Amino acid sequence: MNPDLLYPHIRVVLSIILGMGITTLLSGLASVIEHPRRYGWSWIHMTWAAWAFLSIVTFWWWEFRLTQVTLWTFGKYVFVIAYCATYFMVSTLLFPKDVREYGSYEHYLIQRRGWFFGMIALITLMDLADTTLKGESRWHMLGHAYPVHTVLMLVIAGLGAWLASRRAQLIIALFALAYQVVYFTAEYLTLGVD
Repeated sequence: MNPDLLYPHIRVVLSIILGMGITTLLSGLASVIEHPRRYGWSWIHMTWAAWAFLSIVTFWWWEFRLTQVTLWTFGKYVFVIAYCATYFMVSTLLFPKDVREYGSYEHYLIQRRGWFFGMIALITLMDLADTTLKGESRWHMLGHAYPVHTVLMLVIAGLGAWLASRRAQLIIALFALAYQVVYFTAEYLTLGVD
């Protein structure tokens, strides 16, 4: 089968899963706007929601490189679906359906931080495999910034899972969002040939 015809077929499933993640984030934001006392406004939580939104949008942008994969197997297909699903899980952990026992999204996030930051670590590790899937030229194009990015995101995930203080969580969230903006701006604003 022609690989040019196969990727658009695969892209549909990716788009559905990533679209569900964006929908979850936007619906959650709307619920906080509608009922701020019920869910509690939090800079920590909203910063991570902004980070997740930016991460999903940039991931979707970067996955265009999957057009360079010439041989698709069912294993690669399942891997890419699982990778997309981790972004959906991050969105769901940011905006669960019921936070009554926690009192607010912020308290839920801090209490369940092991799961949330575990997902960020998993995303980071899965990105290594995703980059490999796109070929050796992709590794060369990313250069030295990519291993630094990987280590930095794993450190962010580790610190976030370990530290429970609101101040530490806010600093980690703000740093992660600022870093994500800078990294994307420096590395990925234009799609082109490697």
